[in-house]
Amino acid sequence: MAKLVYYITSLISKLQKIKGGGTSFPGKLALRLKPDILTEFKIPAQRVFISGTNGKTSTANNLANVFRQAGRSVCHNAAGANLKQGIVSSLLQNSDSNLRIKSDVLVIEIDELTMLNVFPELKPQHLILTNLFTDQIDRFGDKWQLAKTLSEKLPRELTLYINGDDPALVWLAQQIKPEKTFYYGLAADYSDAAAKIKFLPEKCPYCNSELSYERRYYDSLGKFSCECGFKSPNLDYIAENIDLLRQEFTVKNQVYRMAYPQLYLVYNMLTVITYAQEANLSADLIAQTLSEQKQTAGRFEFLDFNQHQAWLNLVKNPAGINQSLVYLEQQLNMATGDNQQINLLLAFNNLLADGLDSSWLEQADFELLRSENLAAIYLAGSLQNIVYELLKRNGISDNKIHLIPEQEQLIQTISEMQQSNLPGYFLANFTMLEPVRTGIIKSAM
Repeated sequence: MAKLVYYITSLISKLQKIKGGGTSFPGKLALRLKPDILTEFKIPAQRVFISGTNGKTSTANNLANVFRQAGRSVCHNAAGANLKQGIVSSLLQNSDSNLRIKSDVLVIEIDELTMLNVFPELKPQHLILTNLFTDQIDRFGDKWQLAKTLSEKLPRELTLYINGDDPALVWLAQQIKPEKTFYYGLAADYSDAAAKIKFLPEKCPYCNSELSYERRYYDSLGKFSCECGFKSPNLDYIAENIDLLRQEFTVKNQVYRMAYPQLYLVYNMLTVITYAQEANLSADLIAQTLSEQKQTAGRFEFLDFNQHQAWLNLVKNPAGINQSLVYLEQQLNMATGDNQQINLLLAFNNLLADGLDSSWLEQADFELLRSENLAAIYLAGSLQNIVYELLKRNGISDNKIHLIPEQEQLIQTISEMQQSNLPGYFLANFTMLEPVRTGIIKSAM
């Protein structure tokens, strides 16, 4: 039966390449024909799964590239299809008719809850967790509910690679007690003077007291401690000498160059460095590969626009949008001259794929956008009225805010932004990302 499923889905995949279509359909069909098909795959001895709220796509892409540069063949769900059907599709595309994966290394990005459905069948060897932030509350609950669910159901027979600056992940690792844990994080003396985010109190998972932070970088990440003894762990890999202006940092005396000056990129790169070095890949090779990393569509992406570039970023939770707002504030502060104002488009839906809950926007520090250098803010998507009220509440002038009531007007609005010859900045969540990106590309033609 497994061979028949392979041949049927292979034919479907070939037809999809001709006609175009979703990357997950072959996997969805395979699971319908043979629900336990994951147990039939002969997977490589080296297999790593990457999960977490933010950064898993970029981390998985970069880790796969590092292995390729080291001469290893890699099976990787590069399209970012991280639910069960997407993972099955990727495995089918990289296997022979006996369902033997034709690669040395398996690098799989996986949704946080999908782990619980997949790991009993695909026995994990290594698991990387980037962070746990509150995200899609209607699906995950808050981050501590998710951490508790994972702590009860993740297997113990694996090696964990954990962001040691994240209290939820540190607690999770302490509950799982895996065979081995590697912690990574920022140097204790790092201080980001540009960060102006208003942080919510963070509760200790053991005694419910408020955690104390010696340093707090963004959202819940930082150097934390509690009177009950819960605290930041000793780190195995530390990002030191972080210089966002020069776009570089060091790990174990190796200099790493960044593609853009964002603190979350330091974390993403450090995640890759930690796993790759533990896999005995050379620091020089890792540094060289990461310095040449390609942009992931919609993740801090720069696109041709007018005499300037358009900047596009996917945001879907408080941590992501606030890091983007800090970056936008920096750009507004650097804008000088009559023609150096900027235009901004915010495009947010609350469809099923986005998460129906919109309360995450309440935690966005929109006041960082209060600047004479902000020419206009355009609002699109089903949440535009909520964003409009939040902008006004945070002191953004009403005459700068423009609503796009119909989806059909989105491309026209982006075209008008392009024709203004002002830099264009775009933030979108899942279901708005592709329409916005398409509009940017079309406007530049």
